[in-house]
Amino acid sequence: MDEFKLRAGEKIGALHEAAVVAANSSKNRFQDVFNHTADAIRRIREAFVELWDHELVTEGRARALAWAREAARRIQEGAPPLSPMILYEELVTLLKDHVWRRSMIIFICGAAVGGSAGLVIGLRASARVPSGPHARALHTQTDQTVILVEDAVSPGAGAGEVLVRVQAFSVSAADRGVLRGRASALRALLGAAPVTVGRGFAGVVLDVGQGVNDLEMGDEVWGCISEWSGGAANELLAIRSTRVSKRPRHLAADTAAALPWVGCAALAALQRVQYRPDCSKGKRVCVVGAASGEGCALVQLLGAWGARVTAAAPRKAHRVLRDLGAHELVELESNAHTSPSWLSLEQYASRRGPWDCALCCSGAPPPPSPAASALLKATAPRYALLDIRPKPLLTDRLPTPFWVIFSASFYTFRLLRWIAGCGTHTDWLEDKNQLREGLDNLRLLVDSGQLSPVLDKVYLPQDFESALAHACGDDAVGTSVVRFP
Repeated sequence: MDEFKLRAGEKIGALHEAAVVAANSSKNRFQDVFNHTADAIRRIREAFVELWDHELVTEGRARALAWAREAARRIQEGAPPLSPMILYEELVTLLKDHVWRRSMIIFICGAAVGGSAGLVIGLRASARVPSGPHARALHTQTDQTVILVEDAVSPGAGAGEVLVRVQAFSVSAADRGVLRGRASALRALLGAAPVTVGRGFAGVVLDVGQGVNDLEMGDEVWGCISEWSGGAANELLAIRSTRVSKRPRHLAADTAAALPWVGCAALAALQRVQYRPDCSKGKRVCVVGAASGEGCALVQLLGAWGARVTAAAPRKAHRVLRDLGAHELVELESNAHTSPSWLSLEQYASRRGPWDCALCCSGAPPPPSPAASALLKATAPRYALLDIRPKPLLTDRLPTPFWVIFSASFYTFRLLRWIAGCGTHTDWLEDKNQLREGLDNLRLLVDSGQLSPVLDKVYLPQDFESALAHACGDDAVGTSVVRFP
């Protein structure tokens, strides 16, 4: 009964907060639209007046008016009217007298460059964060530090978006990669907000935008955000409805936030090695770095599908991994170098036999190239040794000339998609497992008992650096989260 009262109170509080946020957001958006429209009309009027009063336009108007008067007089007198070719020749003569060929070339080149620059600026400005309600957020600084902003401006829900009150978000090694520059170039093209940390999240829907019919205010949802799309460390998060899904009802917010990012990564890895519930029974699979969030999810899924899982992790995580379904355990010593860690796995494989597949998760050393022949069976396919750790993006290493070409191609492609009626969203950049379909599959796996979140520690927003240090350390087992109180 107490739990029912607590959930009812949270529901009523969420609806009240949604009403306040919606009212403030609507008022601010209307005022911003009115001011921008008035300013645009004023600028267009000034440009038209300046063009109308230009000396060439003035002289052209005078000649056209004189030609019209002469044509009207000749018609009244019964004489044949003047030919329009006379006016055309006079205007051509006027332009040849005042405009040189060099000026025309400069004008055409300037118009082309200015039009392209205007298109780029317009696309960037369209993604600019508008004014809206204020909330707490973790902003990333240029020196790779993260600060807590108590009154950060959050945008309202646009068309096809929902406004989510984020209750908790996950912290992982991917956040450290983002702070070190991963996906920064692509994130600049997309015009992402200064919030870059926080991959998985759980919260409550406060407002829905136009065209959203499958979610409503008060729904408990979860989702994940890629490195180039921003971050979830924002108490009020405006996000496309295709990137969130209803979360399992029996999961609390901090527990639910630990699963979306690592669960979607685990599903993507299993799809790449072509492991499914109907073809995994009896397979011997080694999960290296099994103490990470992705590793815990892989151990659970493979164990539930009938595979025989070998978990390679520090000794302190062995009890948890055995409870999750691991059949064999291999110790990875803390602070070990790459060669000794994989050497211990090769020695274990020589005693117990090689594996059908090996998955390298976050926190594991990179597999050396000779490891495949020692760890895997001779019949294993070439993709059976899979490294699912975040890798550097190609866009982060492009030289300046190639980056300019890529930027122009990227904006052109987005423009063509908009012309074709596909919208301006960037869901085509995301892994399908991180969209609605993958999140729904994740919820079904949780509801069926095949998968459950492994929550390590819960931190407050002001302790984000401690949370990141723990998540990237050897003592982490599962996923740590940051909860907004």
